[in-house]
Amino acid sequence: MTSTFTRAEAFPPGEYLRDELEARGWTAKEFAEILGRPAQAVSEILNGRKQIMPDTAIALGEALGTSAELWTNLQTRFNLYEAKSNRPTNSDVARRSQLRSRVPVAELRKRGWLPDTDDLDVLESAVTSFLGISDLGGEPQFAVAARRANADVTFSIQQVAWLAQLRKLAVDREVPTFDIDATKALAEDLVHRIHDPDDLSELSSWLADVGVVLVTLLPLKSSKLDGAVMQSERGGPVIGLTSRFDRMDSYVFTLLHELAHVCLGHLDDGGIRMDEDIVTSTGLEGTEQAANQQAADWILPADLRLPEGRPSPVEILQIAQRFRVHPSFVIGRIQRERQDWGLLRGSIPRVRLHVTVES
Repeated sequence: MTSTFTRAEAFPPGEYLRDELEARGWTAKEFAEILGRPAQAVSEILNGRKQIMPDTAIALGEALGTSAELWTNLQTRFNLYEAKSNRPTNSDVARRSQLRSRVPVAELRKRGWLPDTDDLDVLESAVTSFLGISDLGGEPQFAVAARRANADVTFSIQQVAWLAQLRKLAVDREVPTFDIDATKALAEDLVHRIHDPDDLSELSSWLADVGVVLVTLLPLKSSKLDGAVMQSERGGPVIGLTSRFDRMDSYVFTLLHELAHVCLGHLDDGGIRMDEDIVTSTGLEGTEQAANQQAADWILPADLRLPEGRPSPVEILQIAQRFRVHPSFVIGRIQRERQDWGLLRGSIPRVRLHVTVES
């Protein structure tokens, strides 16, 4: 046997009050005298024309031996019932909230990634198209590996939006057919080609020659994202960098980190799930750890013995010359290993002056 349940109606508190008076055999006029209120006021409460205010609720409780909260709760419940009954099922408030739970709408409008409109139909259509989903309840699909500061949590809406924009920008980038062997050779030689910050402007061209798309896209606020790599619709890799710290060593390391994912085969067979890599108390696990190690090895040998104490600029320059790398990579290595972020502060070149940055 199937039972059908319907939501119980809420009744005006005056109906409950009428039952209480009938049970006691009191008339409305008598009850008004007990309360010390005009008979008309009691009549209006009984007929649902007057709401029960806090002071009245206290008086009702005293007269009937109940709590004042009983009457305020009855009134509030009835008010909410009436408000919900008169409200559209799909309210604009709920729609606006859902939109902002999927993407940072205000920032994307400011960046020009979404139309600058308050028309909810237009915005919902734009967001679903932007994320590549059929409706706002869907989940965007990315075969992606990302280097981010909060790798122990689910991708944030800022990170997902950035990835969606990266995918969108990559569609129009024409590059030759992807060549994995040429990509590995480039990755191994990359730091040896960068003799000056101006050489950073050649990165996109060098990568395009081996079939890899490179996009530098400014990060969204609080995204904690350094870069990512995904498969393009044409089949080749797309690397996106945020230049979050705007320093050459970090930018190039992130680029090599993403190239390591490609060269180590992490994007084969559909790529990495967005939530695959995690951070534990002992550090990064899985593909992220492997990509970090490979990127570091391409820059400087893992067993490199650094000078004791704080190395002088001359010692750093000697190491850089020995391994044919820019001094900023040596400085960055020492800063990270020793957590000495004050070492030659300001000597590492900025990036954004030398590369094309999408906003």
